[in-house]
Amino acid sequence: MSEALSKIDTLEEVRREPAPVRRFEPADLSQHGPWLLKRFAVLFPDFTEQKIGGYLSNLVWDNEHSFLYQPHAVALFQVTHSPGIKTTKVVQERFVWVEDPKDKEQLEAAADFYTHIKLWATRQSAERIIVMENSDVPKALVELRLGRLFDTKISYARL
Repeated sequence: MSEALSKIDTLEEVRREPAPVRRFEPADLSQHGPWLLKRFAVLFPDFTEQKIGGYLSNLVWDNEHSFLYQPHAVALFQVTHSPGIKTTKVVQERFVWVEDPKDKEQLEAAADFYTHIKLWATRQSAERIIVMENSDVPKALVELRLGRLFDTKISYARL
C-alpha cells in the first residue's frame, strides 16, 4: 500500500498544472512594460516607448485580438480574413514572448497560450492558426498543445 502511495506522489510531482492565462489589461503594462518594451525596441527601433505603449493599450479592448498575459510571458494573436472570393477566418500569432527565453519553466508555461488560443480560434470559427512566426516557445512544445503543425513556403517581393 505504501509503495502505491509513493508512486502516486511521484506522478503528482511530474504532472504540471496549466499556467494561468488571462486577458492583458492596461495595468499589466506596469509589470511587463520594462521587458516587453525592450523586445519591441529591438523590432522597431524607430518607435518611442510611448508609441509602443499606446499601440499595446489599444489592443487590449479590440475583439479582433487576443492579448494574453502570464506572470512571465505575453502573447498576441489576431483574427484575420484570408483574401479571395471565399474568405476564411485565420488566427495569426503576432508574438509569444517570455521574460527570460532561457528559462525552461517560462517556456513551458508560455506554451499553454497555444491551448488557450486553440479554443479561442474555434470560437471565432477560424479554419487555421498561423504560428511560429515570432515565438520564444520551441516548436515541439507548440505541437504538444496544437497537434501536428504544417509548414508552407511564402514567396514575396520587397517594395
